[in-house]
Amino acid sequence: MLKKYTIASLLILICFCLKSQTIDAISDSTNHSTNKIHVKKDIRIDAIIETHKKSYREDGYRIQIFSGNKKQPAREAKAKYISLRHKNKAHEIYQQPYFKVRVGDFRTKIEALKFQKEIATHFPNCFIVKDEIDIEELLEN
Repeated sequence: MLKKYTIASLLILICFCLKSQTIDAISDSTNHSTNKIHVKKDIRIDAIIETHKKSYREDGYRIQIFSGNKKQPAREAKAKYISLRHKNKAHEIYQQPYFKVRVGDFRTKIEALKFQKEIATHFPNCFIVKDEIDIEELLEN
């Protein structure tokens, strides 16, 4: 007797499951012109994505235009570079006991070499160094 009730309840459950898939619902889902998807997301997700983009770095090349043990000459070299109005960003780095100014974010050494030739007249002692570069800077260009 218990077996009959189990089979009967399974059949009823299957019928209800099949009933939920009506032909009208199937035909409506194939009509893409009337269907719209509304995505609701938390605004904090965009902030997290922006933070991740800003923190992501990869190995690349920069041009070192200054290295010395005093902060003021490093700032002057950075200011001189900025006054030339190059589109590449200048990075002031302190690696004990040296202050260094590195410019640009280049993925390949060839790109760095081209830029080094452009600024060599203003910074004759500049050279290419392997460094972590900012990906966000590259995506904007």
